Amino acid sequence: MRKPIGLVFLIVLSLVSCLIYVPPEESQTTGRQPAVSSFQPFVSGEITFGYIYDYLSSFGFWVNYSPFGYVWVPRGIDARWHPYVHGRWIWTDYGWTWVSFYSWGWLPFHYGRWGWDIHLGWFWVPDVEWGPAWVVWRFSDIYIGWAPVPPNVRFRPGHGFEWRNGHIDYHLWVFIEGRRFVEGRLANWVIPRERNRTLINFTVLADRYSLRNNIIINDALSPQHVERMTGRPITRVNIKEMKQPAEERVSMNEVRIYRPVIRKEAAAPKTAISLEEAVQRLTPDRLRQDVNSINSYHRREQTLLEKTQKMEIEKLKQQTEKEIRGAPPQEKQRKLKELQARIEQLRQQHGEEKEQLLQRQAREKQSIKPENLRNKNH
Repeated sequence: MRKPIGLVFLIVLSLVSCLIYVPPEESQTTGRQPAVSSFQPFVSGEITFGYIYDYLSSFGFWVNYSPFGYVWVPRGIDARWHPYVHGRWIWTDYGWTWVSFYSWGWLPFHYGRWGWDIHLGWFWVPDVEWGPAWVVWRFSDIYIGWAPVPPNVRFRPGHGFEWRNGHIDYHLWVFIEGRRFVEGRLANWVIPRERNRTLINFTVLADRYSLRNNIIINDALSPQHVERMTGRPITRVNIKEMKQPAEERVSMNEVRIYRPVIRKEAAAPKTAISLEEAVQRLTPDRLRQDVNSINSYHRREQTLLEKTQKMEIEKLKQQTEKEIRGAPPQEKQRKLKELQARIEQLRQQHGEEKEQLLQRQAREKQSIKPENLRNKNH
């Protein structure tokens, strides 16, 4: 991915606090153990790159984009769109598996990689290896976050993903309250990205997946941890093979997934456009939003921002109360003084986050097309 992101797209935040979450050790006996069945890889026929180019052309367009060659951009998405948001997570024999609400989701959320460009936005690079979801995780006892694995990042069994630049840019992460993780409409619970720098420092990275029968198992995020956060048992959902592309659906503890073998071949899209033309095509979609829907979205963002900020301060207080319980008076006084300093630092960050959120929301309102503003009165 290109790297001039910070100069144009991002607003520099102040240095984040030193709050680092250390997760509790996973108990070997507590919590329900998700059911595990005998693992059988499944195959649903074979397709080629030529088929992929033709199929996805109905839902977006192909862009000639160096250094990845032909990349795909979905049509009809706005500037806030993010991969692995419009759908849900389920636990299967392959670990955490993404179930997309898009009819085309069986392909770009299970094969290839998603990248991001400051001009193009999100784009998909095709590849042949199937996975339950090509993401890495961050988690704490408050939050769960995930981000698409960037293009050209290799997976090494026993080691995890090999990063060329050592990290994923903060604005490419999605965070939600952990208790919402198994909700059916995750898009409603995504915390505003202005909070991401703070949330990264409240969470730890999890990217070491298992490998079984040459298939990656997305189990870096423990299902037992999710059970504790959600208060719900995590039940394994069975996978049923589909013989043709269709929207992935979960019904009666079963998910239908189309997972063909992809054969790489010398092929090209019938129509591919330049980066400049792609940006021109994307601009109308990114501005196509009415004032009523954006106002509703902005109110939800503000609510989530304020709620999660309060949660963090309360969590700090609870941790400190636990630490000073039974401690000598001098130790209590020192801990309480440290707590006050950390809360002040956190509140300063929270104020900056809110200011940045309101500034972005103001820009988004200004970008609404005049005809959509007029629709408010009809």
